[in-house]
Amino acid sequence: MEQVVIVDAIRTPMGRSKGGAFRNVRAEDLSAHLMRSLLARNPALEAAALDDNLLGLCAADAGAGF
Repeated sequence: MEQVVIVDAIRTPMGRSKGGAFRNVRAEDLSAHLMRSLLARNPALEAAALDDNLLGLCAADAGAGF
């Protein structure tokens, strides 16, 4: 890795933890959607050029496994 940069930021939609609209959507599927969206918003960025991406949990609650 030669250079570390923040290219963009994006978040998943909000929903209730139990019984909400995303209750049957896996975290991996939401993450894949985020990555596709980021690449679409930044056409000069090639997916093959990415070494890592960081995902975080900002508001942990009972729906996050606690």
